[in-house]
Amino acid sequence: MAISPLALRKSDFQNEKLHVEENRLYRMWFELLALSPSYELARRYRSRNGKLSAKDQARLPKDFAKVLEIYDAFGNVQKYLFKTWLVERGVGLFGVPGKPSSVVPLSKISQGAKAPNQQVINKAIAQYLGKTWPSQNKPGAIILAIPLDSTRQKVLKSIKKILDDYIEVPTPPETPKFSLATKGVHMQNITDAMSVLWIRAARPDWKLWQIGEECKIRKNRKPRSYEHDATGEMRALEQMTSRKLKTAAYIAENAARGVFPSQSKPKHFVKFDPIEFNQIISEKNAWVKKERACILAQNKSQ
Repeated sequence: MAISPLALRKSDFQNEKLHVEENRLYRMWFELLALSPSYELARRYRSRNGKLSAKDQARLPKDFAKVLEIYDAFGNVQKYLFKTWLVERGVGLFGVPGKPSSVVPLSKISQGAKAPNQQVINKAIAQYLGKTWPSQNKPGAIILAIPLDSTRQKVLKSIKKILDDYIEVPTPPETPKFSLATKGVHMQNITDAMSVLWIRAARPDWKLWQIGEECKIRKNRKPRSYEHDATGEMRALEQMTSRKLKTAAYIAENAARGVFPSQSKPKHFVKFDPIEFNQIISEKNAWVKKERACILAQNKSQ
């Protein structure tokens, strides 16, 4: 089955000079920027050559210059598919020099061969040392002769022993232009953040408990005595959803300042307006639908 042109591929995470680790947090950063009020003001500011309405001008945060800096680097995420954005901008923002290091088979000697073809082996080693090895930033490597008439278990045991003797602590990669504030974040927290903000904007007339139900927000603690009835459960869900919304708004606003993921309260931020973002995400959804259809049509005609 042919791979969809819309699907992410391993090659999308690298170019001739840089590579990015495959981490879902990069996509979350991209998606939450589209839900940041500060970032939206930066988009309007740049697209209108600095001319904002009086209402928008009054909302500008004190650190707007920083938000503009991030916008100029990350671009108009309202008019990008993540795959396209990753290739055009993401790798340059998050990438480190070289290709990811990997195990490379150099040559094979057939069982029972009278003599190995040394010319072929030397050529394979020379090609590795001259091209592949430098492209991976010259990692430490071991050239092994692995017998193919042994069992997988014995081979792996031997390789493990060799690695235990020779494995090296990887050299810290060069610092990319932008990096994740932490990788040890609970992914569900970030997913919840994106979900509650998106649903809040898509359904600005909904009650908090409805948003909580739609986003499958559940209490992860034992219910208190007054929560045994439906009213108590609803109130508890509303409170939890409210906290999720506040945290989500902080994550999005921190993202607009080049810090992601961070749930701490930003020193400066713009309040999230669900009615405003209802129109924004409606326009983006319409654009995404049209763009995806265009890409699929072009791929089909080729």
